Parts: sequence; structure tokens; C-alpha cells
Amino acid sequence: MAISWLADVLRGAGVQVVEEGDWLSRSAGSSFSPIGVLWHHTAAPSSASRPAPALGICINGRSDLPGPLCHALVDYHGVFHVISANRANHAGRSAGSGPIPAGDGNTLMVGWEIDYAGDGGGGVRQEMTQAQYDASVLATAAVLDRLGRDASYARGHRETSTTGKIDPSFIDLDVMRADVAAAMGGAPPTEPPSGGTRLRATVGNLNVRTTPSTSGAVVASLANGTVMTVDCQAVGEAVTIGGNTSRNWARISSPASGYVTCHYVETGPNLRVDACPV
Repeated sequence: MAISWLADVLRGAGVQVVEEGDWLSRSAGSSFSPIGVLWHHTAAPSSASRPAPALGICINGRSDLPGPLCHALVDYHGVFHVISANRANHAGRSAGSGPIPAGDGNTLMVGWEIDYAGDGGGGVRQEMTQAQYDASVLATAAVLDRLGRDASYARGHRETSTTGKIDPSFIDLDVMRADVAAAMGGAPPTEPPSGGTRLRATVGNLNVRTTPSTSGAVVASLANGTVMTVDCQAVGEAVTIGGNTSRNWARISSPASGYVTCHYVETGPNLRVDACPV
């Protein structure tokens, strides 16, 4: 099916849209019946003066993969460049993640290419801008609502890839899904403790763990979760909740300098990390 409604739905959600050429006809095949949204990063360094460096490739494709390579590219300023209303070559084979089954990811998912370098693209380490994040959350919520699906149908490419993709880098996907759920009118993410700073995007080589032990010390209780004290530590620590160590700590989005105490709030399947200034 064609998603010819895409530009109008995005505008209705308050997202700035640019329609790129004959996007209604641009296609990478006929098998397209999306049930979810997949997030990517382009690995191209973007900037305020060069906000959409990967736009041409996303439209026209590469020598090894014909375009379109996504349904929309999200530029540095959070503008959605709508590229295709039909099947796009963005997802490859899906290994299955959450409610997204294994199968042809290009059939199953609408794809956003968020234009930033990520973990070393072009020799640059770059995180998603806040404008890109906010627009991607709004757009994802609007499309999932149109598809009749909830926020669990939003996935990152690294969650569905069968070939070891790492995108989108420096983003806690559970947190991003929680923000999509909030945008869809669900329970909003828990606000950070007083003095804290909500973390969304991530940069640097930092992680967090509980203290004084791996199980943590409960310092306060909330109606919908538990706040625990943690310290900023090196990457590689795993979180232990009730003996379950299957979830790793989300990276924090600030350098360790000035942030020695952090908190996380566990709310069901979602993990939100907050950094508290010294």
C-alpha cells in the first residue's frame, strides 16, 4: 500500500515537511504493507550550514542499492524531507524485534534516515540533534497512530538488523519509545528528580551503574517506579533489577565532569536515566 498521506500526517503533527520531487511515485518495489516505523542514522556528518548531506543518496541510492533508501530524511534542523510513499530499501531483512516479526523489513516498516554521523561516520562522532529527536518522536507517533499501532512498533535498525547494524547511535531506544508513547497520549515519561536533567540523546563513552552494589540502594519511591542512586562509571556495566541482568545501563548524555550522581526510574519495560549536577 502507498502511504500517500505521509506528508499531511506529519504536518498535522506539527512537523516541518519538504516534499522532495515526485515522492508519491518514487518506489523500490511493490511489496509494502507497513506495520511499524524504523529509525536509522545516515552516518553522514551534518551541521547547521549543511543540514542534509545524505539527501541525494537517500533519494537516488548507491551503486550497490537502488533508491529510495528511506521514506523521509530528517535533517539537522528537524525538517522531514519526504522521499517516498512506497517501498524503500532501508531495512533489509528483519530478525524480529518486539512486535515486529522476522521477514522483509522493507515490507514491514516505514523508515526515517536521521542525518547525523553517529559513531564515527565520516571520521566524526556526532549525536542526534534535539531538533531531530523531537521531530522524529512526533513523526513516529503520528504515523503509528495512522497505522493503528502503539509505540512498541517503533524500533531502531540495530534491533531488527541481521547484519550487525548499529544505528541509530547514541540513543536509548526504550526512552525514545517512551517519548513516542507520551506523544500518542499514553502515560508520559516520569519527570526527573528535582535538580535532574532529562536525558534523551547520548554522547561520549560513559555509562551508569548502581551504588553501593549492583542491586542498588532505593532512595525514594514513586507511584509508577523506583528511584535509585547510581554513579557515573565506565561502559560495560549491566543493570540488575530483581536479579534480572538482561538490560544494560543507558549511556548518559553529559560528560562526567559536573555529574557525579545520577538516577534512573524503572517504569515497567522502560528505563529513563537522569543526571543530577554536582
